[in-house]
Amino acid sequence: MPRGGKRRGAGRKPDWRHGKTRTIRVPEALVEEILEYAHKLDTGDTTDYDTISKVVDLSGITIPEIRGKRFVFLSDLIKVGYLIEPEKLANKAIDEIYREQVVSYSR
Repeated sequence: MPRGGKRRGAGRKPDWRHGKTRTIRVPEALVEEILEYAHKLDTGDTTDYDTISKVVDLSGITIPEIRGKRFVFLSDLIKVGYLIEPEKLANKAIDEIYREQVVSYSR
């Protein structure tokens, strides 16, 4: 009786709906995020990551106007819970918040 060789239906079943896979090289720091995104694409999850981050809810924030132009202070966005990137810019706005608080306490 012959042994070994290719057998129909043998082996591990694929985890991917879209079929055949191939090996790629990606930075180790991004592996988990890339796999998570790839699995979502494979299962048909249509979450659009690009547009989610572009929606800014400004309710509860004062929007001043100078010479017909409206603007929002980063410190106000941080106060209501927004994450500001790059971190360096966020840290400057946070320092501004603390300076405002120190001035108001010293009065």
